[in-house]
Amino acid sequence: MPHVYKVLGWLNAIDKRTYLNNEVRRLIQVAWRSSAEDSAVERILERLRGIAHSAGDAREKAEILLCCAAVSHRRVWYPQTARDAQEAVVSYENDDHRRAVALWILGMAQWELLRHHDAHTNWVDAKNNFERCQTLFPRPIERNDWYEDWLWQMKVELVAHPEEILTWLNCFERSSLSPSTCQIVNPVLEKIHRKAYPSIYILMQDLQEANKRSLTAFERAEIQLTFGLGAYQMGFSHFAIELLRKAVMHFYPGIGPYHKQMIARCMLGAVEWTYKPSWKQAYADWRCCLADFEELRGWSDRDNLMDKAAWYTEHHDILVSALREHVQPPEKPAPEPSTTKEKDPEPRPPSSTGKKRFTYQDLLYRVGGDQATAERLIEEERKKASTADRTELIHRAVERWIRDNQ
Repeated sequence: MPHVYKVLGWLNAIDKRTYLNNEVRRLIQVAWRSSAEDSAVERILERLRGIAHSAGDAREKAEILLCCAAVSHRRVWYPQTARDAQEAVVSYENDDHRRAVALWILGMAQWELLRHHDAHTNWVDAKNNFERCQTLFPRPIERNDWYEDWLWQMKVELVAHPEEILTWLNCFERSSLSPSTCQIVNPVLEKIHRKAYPSIYILMQDLQEANKRSLTAFERAEIQLTFGLGAYQMGFSHFAIELLRKAVMHFYPGIGPYHKQMIARCMLGAVEWTYKPSWKQAYADWRCCLADFEELRGWSDRDNLMDKAAWYTEHHDILVSALREHVQPPEKPAPEPSTTKEKDPEPRPPSSTGKKRFTYQDLLYRVGGDQATAERLIEEERKKASTADRTELIHRAVERWIRDNQ
């Protein structure tokens, strides 16, 4: 995912015009400094929001709020990021390009808050807005190239998320779900989006009921695929991988590649990349998908289905780019364990106790996605360590939650 400041750089990339005055720019520069204390940054952001809400131009207001959102995201203040970005989206109602940027930043905050469905929806809306801008303003050529480059990057970023891959499942044939199983599956999806499941065990009970109603192997496979996504969105990656592997198995057509089985395996790989013990298998699954994409494209060419062939060509290339840019393929020989340790793609800094550094997402996971509870736990830690920054307070809140719930 591009850094939030890089995304903010998209805002005025086309018309090269900013709506910020010199005083606002000075305040934002101060707030951006990583060395600034949290309390000082919070005061600056409150001042900037006050200026934004008194601005006479909607685009001035929105640009200030998006800058506030970027600062908050950098400091792991995701609820504030989401609020500012959401307000900017509304203010950019008549500016498709800048609205797309606000939607993308909003999605970045929602993803960190475990609101995966909402995040994906906003990222897709942002991409669609850029596509409209590219169509309406194809000249000059530099502008068209700018949109083409970033639209491709958006597609590559989206393929790392199983929510995007699920949209590919039924693009060439209808869903395998019967009306009877839809009566269970559709409410399940709605409850997952609203975070209404009290535990994974209730989800498993609904899964068993849906499986009882299934009549064919392909229907059972689509049920497992849907519930696998649900388990992933609830934070249970291991269970999600188990369900998605079953979906791949049940989508087996008997001979040759099958579109839905390939999509299930692609989705499985996306979830496996989020679970370190499964990285090698993720790489193997996505490489298998690349071969299937290519074979299905060849079949489409043979049958003179040009649109279908173009779809397979594009999505094959997207997956290739995702492998290059977003993962570490295990092609190189592993270093000797006695001399070098394997590195995380983005290692977390150690805490003062030498343990791993917990993030806001770790805290949200433990409180069931309840932002109010998460903020309350952070404030309780602030009372005990008033000079600690927010990152440290989040870490301490998670450690206390673990101690209290052992």
